[in-house]
Formats: sequence, structure tokens, C-alpha cells
Amino acid sequence: ALQKVDNHWAVLAVGRSKRDNCLNAAKDRLVRSATLLTLDFQEQSEDDEILDRLSMAYEIAAIEGIEAVLNPDGSKELREQCYAGARRAFELRCLLPVPSPDEQRIFHILHLAALAYCGGCQEDLRRWMAEHVEHLAAPSVADAKWDRRLLFKIFDCWIKLIRKKSRDDLNHVREIIAGLRKDQSKYEEKFLSAFDGGVKRTIAFRLIAAYHWAKATELLAVYLLESTPPEIAGELDKHFEASQKAAALSQDAPFEVLQRWLHVTARRMAAADNL
Repeated sequence: ALQKVDNHWAVLAVGRSKRDNCLNAAKDRLVRSATLLTLDFQEQSEDDEILDRLSMAYEIAAIEGIEAVLNPDGSKELREQCYAGARRAFELRCLLPVPSPDEQRIFHILHLAALAYCGGCQEDLRRWMAEHVEHLAAPSVADAKWDRRLLFKIFDCWIKLIRKKSRDDLNHVREIIAGLRKDQSKYEEKFLSAFDGGVKRTIAFRLIAAYHWAKATELLAVYLLESTPPEIAGELDKHFEASQKAAALSQDAPFEVLQRWLHVTARRMAAADNL
């Protein structure tokens, strides 16, 4: 499957030599320190751009098979393409620097984690997280606007779901989401009142997407703790599909893509429940 995805049209459009160079660098990461590898890549300013382009190309290949992963009756070939494309995209994104701005950092880390879960690279993800501990802390919500408070808190939940050091992590996820539910009545109306017309509508759809994401996050944590509800796949599908739809209506493409990948991640986490 890896060889086949290496020859997907989107990957070949980047260039065979660039593909091979980037994949060799990704392999080197497994046997060389992250520090040395970063120094090598900083020697040429265009490397990050090439890595990003190639990772996106593999992601295009992977996205073609997402529905087959979510649907047990889907094409096995497309399902394997999704797994292989996600694995390659993860291996390449590991080489990219973590952005500094909070929202970009959050999206980068969650995107990377979701690709790892879909590509079966959980152990590599744990090593990456151990090397980037300083980037994993959720930003402070002090004085944060409602939409950012939601994002920061849900990010904290997903770090706990991915890390899953103990059942306490999962219980804390439930507590965080319960706290957000209470905060909604306190912050939402005032936040939305600052906007008018089409902008308000766009912001409202983004909030709706975040609310469904939060609910799916809570359902996943409860399932990993208690193995309930038994129909967890359908519940996750319902909320992640609603989140994706609302994100699309808010015209936030990165948010929509992230929800698609986290949908797959949540389903795989639930299917592999080992607590």
C-alpha cells in the first residue's frame, strides 16, 4: 500500500526526486535525534515548503479513502490507501516546525496526531510528543474570547485522550466538557453580540461546529472509561458529521479538514479501546 500511494498522482505532481529526498529524511528521523535533523533542515529555507507540499499530496491520497475507513462495507483498496497516505503524511509533518501562534499550533498538533492514528503510527506519535512537551500545554483561557476558550479547552481534552496516562485523564475530559457547558450560558451571548449580519452567522456556525466537537469528545472519553454507549460509532458519526457541516458553512476549511481527521481518530480510538 505504501508503494502504491507513493505513486499516487498528487504525490508524483510534487516530483519524484523531491518525494524520495523527503521520504529518506523521514526515515532518518527514526535513527537520528530530532535536534540534529532540525538543524539539517534549517540549512535550506525551501525544505519546509517542500515537506508541506508533499505531506499535503499524501493527505489528498488519504482523504480519498476516508469514507471507506468509516464505512465497514467500503472499498478495501481505498481503506488501505487512506492508511498508507496518512502514515506518509504523518512521517513528513513530523519534520515540520511547530507554529508559534496558539491556534496554528493547536491545529498543527491535532492534525499530526490524527494522521498518526489513521496511519497506525501511535508509538511514533508518543515519541514526537515526548520530544515536544513544551508545545502540548493548552493556552491560558484567562481573558480569552468564547470561541478561543472552547478551542483551548477542547485541545486540552484531546491531548489527554491521546496521552491517556490514566483513567484520571479521561475523567478530567468529562469535567472539562461539563465546565464548558456551564460556561456557554455565561459567555456565548455576549460574544455573539459583538458581531452583526453575515459575520455573526459565520461565527455562529463555527461555534456550532465546536459544540458538536465537544460533545463527540465527551462521548469518546465516557466510552473509553465505561464502554458505553454500545452504539458509540453512530454517536461519533452524528456529531462529527454535524461539526464538519457547520465548519463548512462557516467557511473554515482547516477546521473542517481537522474534524474529518479527528472523526476517523475517534472511531479508531473507540474500536481499539483497551482500558
